[in-house]
Amino acid sequence: MGDGTTLTGLVVAHCYTARRAYTVRLDVVDDKTGEVRQAEKVIPVDFTKETVLNFTASLDTVRAGQPVTFNAADSQLPMCENMVVLWDFRDGAIGNGQRIQHSFRRPGQYAVRMALRANGPGSCPDSHCVSRVITVLPAKQ
Repeated sequence: MGDGTTLTGLVVAHCYTARRAYTVRLDVVDDKTGEVRQAEKVIPVDFTKETVLNFTASLDTVRAGQPVTFNAADSQLPMCENMVVLWDFRDGAIGNGQRIQHSFRRPGQYAVRMALRANGPGSCPDSHCVSRVITVLPAKQ
């Protein structure tokens, strides 16, 4: 699979642990003769060129006033330049940066939105966004 993993069968599935370029090599065994045809097909797989839009939150449920760390370090727009990460916490506050901390002041459910914006040559998309819900409980009395 290009990462030291060998799989057998007509249909296989594999999860890679790192986002990088791999070369998958298909060796074919002839059932009748037992002959192994090495590198019958070579398939390049390059995860460094894929758009990835994702972020994590240190907590999905918090108390009002408790800080939450948001991290978009896994996100990428590889065909773009000057990428920025913008945050809308849906409580009136906004921010920017790959990693940011925010405290919600009031209880409720907030669909925190992270957007990637960039510019660049050719097919660079100008914006992508994703959201996740953070539940904020009343502060402890």
